[in-house]
Amino acid sequence: MKESTDRLKKLLADDAEADLVHAELEPDGAYQLRPTTVAALSDEVSRTLARGFTGRSPRDFPLLVVAWGKCRVGSTALTNLFGVAGIPAYYQPVKTIARHVMVGGSGAPWALPDGQEVLFAKEMAGPYVHYETLFDPIGCLLDAGWPKERLHLLVLDREPVASLNSWLVKWQGKIGRRRVRDNFELSTLNYPRIRARARAAGVPVTHFAYEASRQPADAVRRLFERLGVADRYEDTVVTGWGSRGDLNSEAATVIYPDEPEPYHVPGLHSSGDGYSYRRTSEVALTAEDEELARADHIDGIYRTSVLACARDLGIDDLTRLSAPR
Repeated sequence: MKESTDRLKKLLADDAEADLVHAELEPDGAYQLRPTTVAALSDEVSRTLARGFTGRSPRDFPLLVVAWGKCRVGSTALTNLFGVAGIPAYYQPVKTIARHVMVGGSGAPWALPDGQEVLFAKEMAGPYVHYETLFDPIGCLLDAGWPKERLHLLVLDREPVASLNSWLVKWQGKIGRRRVRDNFELSTLNYPRIRARARAAGVPVTHFAYEASRQPADAVRRLFERLGVADRYEDTVVTGWGSRGDLNSEAATVIYPDEPEPYHVPGLHSSGDGYSYRRTSEVALTAEDEELARADHIDGIYRTSVLACARDLGIDDLTRLSAPR
């Protein structure tokens, strides 16, 4: 799949949107069983989502905060945090439909709860196949009928060396080191495209760098204010989770979907008594891996996220907090 990866990287670099979304994505025989394209599979996802939104007028949709970024940026803990705050918090409802389709199923419409003013959903880029690195959850939702004025894109990011190491720890045994590296790179290169597509559609964008969680209470309070949900913030949102901090258990406040095999990964998530910065003690990086993570085209995208987060949330010392440790 290396030639396919190189072709997709070039299309991203050239901003060749029409060619990118219609490029054939090869099956791997495990996580994707038939050829597809970003456009074709996204259309199928949107049609499935639309069946769950039937009968809703634009004013009947809640505000949906869609958290997107490359995997392993602290997204599941952040999702749990929103759940602790009393906001229904979903684990990849859009991407899960695509995963069912890729292994021969159809996926189920997203059943929205009644009487909620705000929802949260994480929709992360990667790690298994090319579609996951390139799909646009905001685009899928808009095409399914979600009104743009009821969407907010929350771009998540994390220092690339730590993030790539976490990818390798979790997934090199499943898809191999080369595919992990390739899909990590594609997911990172997709940041400018996803931001631009959201803004072109009239959807507001906020950035949150995981390193801001080194000062969790201040960062989360500022984030809630930025998203317009300041009334949901209390100190207990970031501390005292107790059993709710076991992100692999039913006690967590994350609403997990029914994912198809082979996407089940036991023990994928960490546990803790609150929301704070965490880093795995296991090291899977080689010198070549670290060189990729520190390359200008990867680190530059992360630095853009850091500067945007500092601006969006008014965190003056975020550059210091985001320095590798």
